[in-house]
Amino acid sequence: MTALTPEIELFKNPKNDFCQKALFTYPFPIEPWTVLGNRTNHNLARWTYFRRKYLLERILGGLLLVLAAPLIAVLWCIVRLHSKGGGFFLQTRVGYRGKQFEILKLRTMVIDAEADGKAKWCVKGDPRITSLGRILRKTHLDELPQLINVVKGEMALVGPRPERPCFVVKLKSEITGYERRLSVLPGITGLAQINLPPDETIDDVRRKQYLDLLYIKQTNLWLDFRMLLATTMRLLGLPGEFVTRALGLHRAIPDSLSAKQSKTSESTTAVPLSESTKLGRLVVSNDMHLAALRSPQSLGSGKLPAHVPNAFTVDVEDYFHVSGFSDRISPSDWDSIPCRVEANTERLLELLKAKQVYGTFFILGWVAERYPKLIQRIADEGHELGCHSYWHRLVYNMTPQEFSADLTQARTAIEQAAGTEVCLYRAPSFSITKSSLWALDILAEQGFQVDSSIFPIQHDRYGIPDSTSAIHVRNAIQQSIVEYPPTAWQVGALRVPVGGGYFRLAPRWLTQMAIDGARRSGIPAMFYVHPWEIDPQQPRVDGVRFMNRFRHSVGLSTTYSKLNWLLDRNRFSTMGDVMNHFLLPNTLPNTLPNTLPIPKGTLELSQTG
Repeated sequence: MTALTPEIELFKNPKNDFCQKALFTYPFPIEPWTVLGNRTNHNLARWTYFRRKYLLERILGGLLLVLAAPLIAVLWCIVRLHSKGGGFFLQTRVGYRGKQFEILKLRTMVIDAEADGKAKWCVKGDPRITSLGRILRKTHLDELPQLINVVKGEMALVGPRPERPCFVVKLKSEITGYERRLSVLPGITGLAQINLPPDETIDDVRRKQYLDLLYIKQTNLWLDFRMLLATTMRLLGLPGEFVTRALGLHRAIPDSLSAKQSKTSESTTAVPLSESTKLGRLVVSNDMHLAALRSPQSLGSGKLPAHVPNAFTVDVEDYFHVSGFSDRISPSDWDSIPCRVEANTERLLELLKAKQVYGTFFILGWVAERYPKLIQRIADEGHELGCHSYWHRLVYNMTPQEFSADLTQARTAIEQAAGTEVCLYRAPSFSITKSSLWALDILAEQGFQVDSSIFPIQHDRYGIPDSTSAIHVRNAIQQSIVEYPPTAWQVGALRVPVGGGYFRLAPRWLTQMAIDGARRSGIPAMFYVHPWEIDPQQPRVDGVRFMNRFRHSVGLSTTYSKLNWLLDRNRFSTMGDVMNHFLLPNTLPNTLPNTLPIPKGTLELSQTG
């Protein structure tokens, strides 16, 4: 990590001639398409949204200022009484297109905090911050007076935080494209501020820069509303991590944002797998190759032919294994809890048998070791087997070494119980995200050929929203692996997931619409369910957070009947059977074999397409 303060101290006066000249060298005017990409109708429409947003936020800022005025007045008096100096603090910041303005805050530092004229960042435990100031900063109450800046049109409610001129000069020279964040109005709150702590190093700024540009590219009314709601919840004292995950605002930061490089979001360094394992970190290429239908019927409308089935998948785990209960139930307690997974899975098997449906069962290794006869029955009835880890730990909470060990333990338990090879994998809670793509390398190294862990949605605990629902190949370091993602039907900017808690929460017709919509776009749907989801009588776990309890328990009483309805209206099969209808494009590297075997089905990798 590279500390910033020593270099910053060279610029003693934020308003001196050197800073003014350096700021003047920006390639102004900065237009929105320098950030958003090409000057397309879509990007121009997004910029129109920004202009309307600013007008609306000035009005809203005025209303909030009226409401907050009594609180600001009280806090001003308390600050004056608590320590020597004024209640308010003015500081020059750089705003839209490099224009400087005076930001207004409640004072949180001792007076003359920079008496030597050297501009310094605040650091953890900074002695210049008063005891009251620490409380104001933690609750963000010190920023309430900035509503005046919003009313004046110098700031927005939501946007990148404005920085001091002398810091901007330094950061512009250190970080490629830093000035791009100046193409929009700075904000009181923002995606970077909600997800990350205050800056202390240049690496911290790089990470915030990534989120600032992500916000500019993805901004919409729903995102802005959630960030304002999150800020309000933070003002009420709720923990930041809880707020971001509850509102779906958590964003993973790519590992590739190192001290010297911040241009890419995923590393493509061709490090040999053995070497990267020694480093305790693995990387994966961003190259993806979409599969194409074998049938000539795939040409023309793009609609999926009726003979291609959808995939039906089951994550075989018990209710107490779920990630939402991990802070209340330790794996060491699992053996002391009466299991319901066997009875619930057998009930699912009976339903599938009655409907003549075969599916792919992702087995938890812990379950396979304790209920081998259940696993044997799943295999004997013609269903496909996959691995669902052993301990149901989230991938991004493990090291590569821990993940590899868990994978080996789980696979051994499943294969010994079933007497068949396991080559498919699904991570607990779909926890292969941008921060844990290294797991694909380990899967490929251990012989897994298909993964189903990358959910193409935005979620507080999982998902890669800019990924695809289509079957595709991801290039790992030494090998490639087929990715068959859970389905998320694309409707404009909205994605409608299929299965699990989404199936329990939504009306059944919406799930059917999502399946039909995916098929119209040429993508076979993948449905997933857990055995505990058809068990409304399962025991209640005490002390669980409201959001986790809601996600787990919503719709349990109707899941079985909705599932029965869904199976009657759709053709489902195993993942292997679905993939047998597809060819991969001729863009695959020559190092791949022509055929990739999959249990109970084959997905041939054609070099000719």
